[in-house]
Amino acid sequence: MKSTLKRTLYVGLAAVSVLAAASFTAAIASAKSAAYVTKTSYFTTPPASRNVAPNGKNALYTKVGTSKGARVVVPKTTMKNLSLSKKSADYFRAYAIVTTNRGSVYYKVVSFNGKYRGWVYGGKIVGRFSGGIQAVNTTEKAATPTATSGYTLTNPSKWTLWNSPQYTQYKASKVKGFSNNDTFTITGAVTKSREGWVYYQVKDEQNSSITGWVYNLGVQTPQNSAIKIIYIDKATGQQVGTGSVPANQSIPTTNLTDGASLISVRNGVPSGYVPYASGSEPFVDYNAARTAKKGDTLAFDVASIASHTTTSMVSITPYTMDNVPINLTAHDRAVLDTEGRSDANQMTKGLSYSSNALSDIIISIGLNNLTDQNGHQYKLDHCVLVDGSYTKDGVVDAKAYYTAR
Repeated sequence: MKSTLKRTLYVGLAAVSVLAAASFTAAIASAKSAAYVTKTSYFTTPPASRNVAPNGKNALYTKVGTSKGARVVVPKTTMKNLSLSKKSADYFRAYAIVTTNRGSVYYKVVSFNGKYRGWVYGGKIVGRFSGGIQAVNTTEKAATPTATSGYTLTNPSKWTLWNSPQYTQYKASKVKGFSNNDTFTITGAVTKSREGWVYYQVKDEQNSSITGWVYNLGVQTPQNSAIKIIYIDKATGQQVGTGSVPANQSIPTTNLTDGASLISVRNGVPSGYVPYASGSEPFVDYNAARTAKKGDTLAFDVASIASHTTTSMVSITPYTMDNVPINLTAHDRAVLDTEGRSDANQMTKGLSYSSNALSDIIISIGLNNLTDQNGHQYKLDHCVLVDGSYTKDGVVDAKAYYTAR
């Protein structure tokens, strides 16, 4: 009896010893495998040079991702969605740097809208954004109107002045100290890279110390130097809104059927409506739109979104053949988005459109050959609808695949 008990105790103690040793070994291995910070660095570059966007390759963490106790703040799937966002509010600003014992660099970042904040893997070189983020230009240079002085604000409560175009810099703020009745001179222009919206840099003519940025629909051209646009509901024949486009001051006429002027007309379509057709087709008098003069009034047909109870707009995103998103210029992004919203390109809910039908939209606006923000050239290969998206309400998602040229 005693002998049996003794043997049982020996076996039990041996098992406990083995488990303890295993746990101790695991703890040591865990301690060795967990990364830790060896160096903290600081940015010396201007804040605007630290604007970044996620690419979906890495998640956002509460601390260095491979360190003990790190928790996921934003998973890779959400980071991928943010990389494809068409909202400037989803850009990030990098503001802190650490290096781990493994030589990995992590950046602390915060989204422009303040919704997300945390650490993301950024490669192996301090100051170079790679890994899970990439450097971005939140705006692109745009052309200023030929008439630059005497502008007034159209709706200051809706479109006011900002120290940077809204959401193109972290913590962009509103400008104060001007009167809503002041006149302004346009001194610069940019396009928001994601939305394609044009912002003008303006200086207060009554107080030269006041400068800021305002959405292009937030200012109106000097009297008698603009071309008036009236928007007509094609179904009812009723006028549903008005807008204006600056007239070209260097030549007698302005072509509204192409370029920045056409984008301005289409961007001015009233809320709740979409262009009735693609490109410049909605102009009631196409020839007059090609040779418009200051003081002219031109009609532009639109369709009510409310009438689209069985159809959806199409949103086309360009990709390389390796399934990497192509960063379009702001101009091309605006043109592509506008075409997807047009009445002519509405898709019947539940019907899967062919690759050729999607390609025709791109070819009709001349984006079968394109150049991205970095100067890389591409040629359209084919288009596909995202699986299941054509059964949704509102927007159908499509992908356009391009080969490098």
